[in-house]
Amino acid sequence: MQFDVRYMEFKKLDTDVHDIKKVSELIYETDKDLFRIFFDKNRNKALSKLQKLILAGGTPYGHEHIYVAEDAGKLMGILAAYRGDEINFTGKARAFANVGFVDFLRLSFVEPIFDRISTSRVEADDFYIGNVAVDPTARGAGIGTFLLKESFKVAHAKNCKKLVLDVLFYNERARHWYEKNGFKLCGEKRFKWFGLKDGTWGMECLL
Repeated sequence: MQFDVRYMEFKKLDTDVHDIKKVSELIYETDKDLFRIFFDKNRNKALSKLQKLILAGGTPYGHEHIYVAEDAGKLMGILAAYRGDEINFTGKARAFANVGFVDFLRLSFVEPIFDRISTSRVEADDFYIGNVAVDPTARGAGIGTFLLKESFKVAHAKNCKKLVLDVLFYNERARHWYEKNGFKLCGEKRFKWFGLKDGTWGMECLL
């Protein structure tokens, strides 16, 4: 199937219009291991919890931080990103309450520790890109690059000083793609957690 990014539209997620289930599926596929650990080993249950967080807002997966790429009204890809000072513990805890008490405890107190050992430090005026995902039927058409270019515009509009993101060690292809689009390595972290032994490259691009 062919797509022309010249006609692609970039929009904020509208929970009354866009397919939240599909959005959650695209986000889930960007880091399945993470969602299995912190949400549920069962894919459908994990997706259900992710959808609740999208609708609740207040977290990096909240609807207010998700943007979509559309082609003739069809959702082709998503970008989940936020300015550093848009996320705080209170907002996250309030959203986590939507997924049950045990999950609330795990997400409120364990997940932040995992973030500290595995992801880059995000300053108040940084624009952190958490997820870029493209519909499997549309990969290779430049939609990911379209979303990334649009993220620069959003970062500028939010008066951010740089874009920041993390790439897992096993995903060297993604690392090279980000480097091709202006990002540079700014650090790395190695971790062993809940059976996962991996690490991340921190990457940034100054504005």
